[in-house]
Amino acid sequence: MGKRKVDNESDSDIDVSSTDSESEETPRQQQQGDDEEMEETVDVDFDFFDLNPAVDFHATKNFLRQLFGDDNAEFNISEIADLILRENSIGTSIKTDGKESDPFALLSVINMTNNLTNPGIKKLVEYVLLKTKNKTEFNIMLKKLLTIGNTTNNTKKLKTGLIISERLINMPVEVIPPMYKMLLDEMEKAEDAHENYEFDYFLIISRVYQLVDPVEQADEDEDRTNSKNKKKKKISTSEPKPIEMDYFHMEDQILEENANYRGVFEYNNENKQETDSRRVFTEYGIDPKLSLILIDKDSLAKSVIEMEQQFPPPS
Repeated sequence: MGKRKVDNESDSDIDVSSTDSESEETPRQQQQGDDEEMEETVDVDFDFFDLNPAVDFHATKNFLRQLFGDDNAEFNISEIADLILRENSIGTSIKTDGKESDPFALLSVINMTNNLTNPGIKKLVEYVLLKTKNKTEFNIMLKKLLTIGNTTNNTKKLKTGLIISERLINMPVEVIPPMYKMLLDEMEKAEDAHENYEFDYFLIISRVYQLVDPVEQADEDEDRTNSKNKKKKKISTSEPKPIEMDYFHMEDQILEENANYRGVFEYNNENKQETDSRRVFTEYGIDPKLSLILIDKDSLAKSVIEMEQQFPPPS
């Protein structure tokens, strides 16, 4: 298939500025308790590239480990990376130092329907079906889509694509709408579009997080310990606090609003030490959760338009 060409020497259409702060104090300022902050602005130009199997394999595996969170060891990351980077695959990476450098972000799609017997995809299907077992309608729909040979009305086989979207944590969300737009264009124009990229639904795996109060967490840990040592029933005297989630990927808010099904789930493997270490950014701990989004073709296209409106490139 014809792939888009990106000039290594040209700048992308997106310029993103980041600010680093340094504090310098004179003895007098120290005495007064005042800090003087000096700001330095750094302009970074991001270039969009086709996926490069010869260069991007290890970076893709790292992105997958990050994407699957605390459960990443349950999957054969190499097998999934191979599917992403195989010949004639579509997708985009973002780099700052030419096509031979490591990507800062990656967006691609895998044909799940055509790869249900692949060990990596087979394990992933088992995983998402187990996670959604208590969300009946979501689970039934996933079984309908991800069962070998399944059809609708005995005539049409519904096709599902797995969207892989991950990036370094400090990458600006403004780079994502053009990546999604290019992905939609590539799926439509691919030479093997009918066989591989005419999807009815897309499954998006992502991550959200819950801020954890260290005091409340200590109480929960104590209750958990007591429940193991004593057979006492604890009676709740108040309604539980609503659980509020925040996003690693801000575009997920738009995808969730347009999704056919969505859900947030606990990881199988809780990394308590890693959760505590994230308190370097806040007095609260950050407790990551798994996010699963199932969205149909038209709703994804609608979401991309809304992404462009909500997260336009800086002028």
